[in-house]
Amino acid sequence: MTRILVCIGFICINFCAIAQFSHNDKKQIVIGTVDSLFSKTLNEQREIWVHLPEKIEDGDKYPVIYVLDGTDHFYTVTGMLKLLEKWDVPKSIIVGISNTDRTRDFTPTHVPFQRGHTSETSGGAANFMTFIEKELQPYVNSKYPTDTMSTIIGHSTGGLFVLYTYMHHPEVFDHYLAIDPSLWWDKENLVNESKALFNSSTHQNKSLYIAVANSTGIDTTKVRKLKSEPTEMLRANLNFHDILVKNKSDVEFTWDYQGNEDHGSVVVPGLYNGLRSLFSWYPFPERWRFNTPKAYSAEELTVPFYTHFEEVSKRFKREVKPKWQFINDVGFFILTSHKSPKKAQAYLEMNLKFYPKESRSYVAMGDYYTLRKKKDEAIHYFEKAIEIDGNKEAQEKLKKLNK
Repeated sequence: MTRILVCIGFICINFCAIAQFSHNDKKQIVIGTVDSLFSKTLNEQREIWVHLPEKIEDGDKYPVIYVLDGTDHFYTVTGMLKLLEKWDVPKSIIVGISNTDRTRDFTPTHVPFQRGHTSETSGGAANFMTFIEKELQPYVNSKYPTDTMSTIIGHSTGGLFVLYTYMHHPEVFDHYLAIDPSLWWDKENLVNESKALFNSSTHQNKSLYIAVANSTGIDTTKVRKLKSEPTEMLRANLNFHDILVKNKSDVEFTWDYQGNEDHGSVVVPGLYNGLRSLFSWYPFPERWRFNTPKAYSAEELTVPFYTHFEEVSKRFKREVKPKWQFINDVGFFILTSHKSPKKAQAYLEMNLKFYPKESRSYVAMGDYYTLRKKKDEAIHYFEKAIEIDGNKEAQEKLKKLNK
């Protein structure tokens, strides 16, 4: 695979300060690799650009973000993810899909002549969807440490394909991000189809974000009454919005009207707002309550962990737990620095609940009771740790207590 090498000065959209993804021996910043696979469906070799999270540990798996028009948006999405992934968005694998014939791949119907241009190859969205679902996703899942959660991003005609997929194949992705989608295509064919396609069973637990620009400068009330070609994109998007609103009880969507942006400038704010919107359930600000533990009860400090990780697990479709070391460190920080033993105990007991089969959870409780000079309780937990796996640290600590 050929490496994509990007110098600091190349990324000029305010991400340069944090874009040091990995350094090689030539002191180059490497943000991804070029990979490819042959598609039997499309009968051609398809190139993809792949970005992996830093510091991948054995056993870790990551959501996948598929980016249409990959060579155009790969740098922006990787830089933006680097900015957001610490607290706002989970670390993810990014797969940028390069184009060979975007009109063919992104349009759902065949219109040989549109807007003064020939489009003889148009109407191949169904085949492109088959390529993604049956060939690309299995290839990526077999080669990279992927989780089950996936997102698709597209702008313009790519946004049209995102919404085509959302309407006709909602099971393929979990999150759909469309930026100023070309819903005007074929006299708003997809908009008209969508009226009959929404229902709670097919779109349940699917998140949709749409950013819409106003390239005409005409307000949204007036533009609905016009018939001109320059206004057809905004009119089509507004018509789709009306359908979303009518089906709001069945769909989870965010409509982001960017009236001061045009078709090109809306990409960056659309990506930023879209990623934050689709992963709005991921941030966990309540975790920082431990910095001021006197302001909260033990329940107010710890119950949010159970609520948050229950929601995160539901989204990931697997169990997701807080980091053991983080909970342990916070517990002893509250005990030793804030002198709040009951609140510290609540954190350490949280590790017992999230990690009941790990002996270190019981060693930590033994340490807690040792510091509190409660010998019998400490012995109980050290003995429990030894029962689980013969923990040697617990054995040594138990010997010292029994002297």
